[in-house]
Formats: sequence, structure tokens, C-alpha cells
Amino acid sequence: MTADRYKFSNSSELIKLFNDSESSYESFGGDYSQSQYGTLANLRDMPEYELGFFPFTEIARKCGMKSFSLKRSSKTGRIYVWNVNLGGHAPKLELRPITLEHLMDVDLMIKYHENWAYELGCNISIDSNYEI
Repeated sequence: MTADRYKFSNSSELIKLFNDSESSYESFGGDYSQSQYGTLANLRDMPEYELGFFPFTEIARKCGMKSFSLKRSSKTGRIYVWNVNLGGHAPKLELRPITLEHLMDVDLMIKYHENWAYELGCNISIDSNYEI
């Protein structure tokens, strides 16, 4: 199974996505400053949301990315910034949970995605005990 891919062209679509996911954050016991490794199944099953409007098109340009997108857990509904790390080893899916407030922090999103998403690979929590 391959997850769907959606392209948002305005902020109201994005806000609706986070509002629809609100209940997944109420009991979240994870750490927003840490990434977690995902699986190939996560990559395939999690819908992707491309943000095709400013400031996300500008973030993508500044970070050398083709586009800026989010992944949403099919199980929990939680939303993640993500990267597939291909750095000299088997591909690794890196996921970091975010809130709408995190996403709207342009400097934070640039920090997460610049230099081939180096920051998303930092602070990987091997012992995370929350479901993606």
C-alpha cells in the first residue's frame, strides 16, 4: 500500500489538518525536540502533505529541497516533519512530531531542514515509547 499525497495551496487547509488531528496531541507523551526512526511501512502508509505556498515554498528553496511536506500517522493522526537519510547506510526514516506552532516558526523549520535535514537526524530517541 502506498499512502496518498496531497498538495495544500493555502493556510486554511493546513489549519484544518491540525484541527482534525487535535485529539492525537492531547495524550502525547513524547518529546517534540527529539526525532524517532520510522519504518519502511511508516513511509509507505503515512499520507504526505506538500505545502505549496509561502513561507513553505521559500523554506524548501533555502534548504535546497524540491518541496516542503509533512507526514501524518495513519494510526495516531499525529503530524511529523520528516526526512529519509541516505547517508552511507541503509535508508532511515527520521520523524519529528510537531504542532502547528512549531510549523509556523520559520526559523525552526529552516533549522530542521537545512544541510540535508541534519537537525532531524540529531537527537534521535532510540528509547521512544510512543506509537508513531
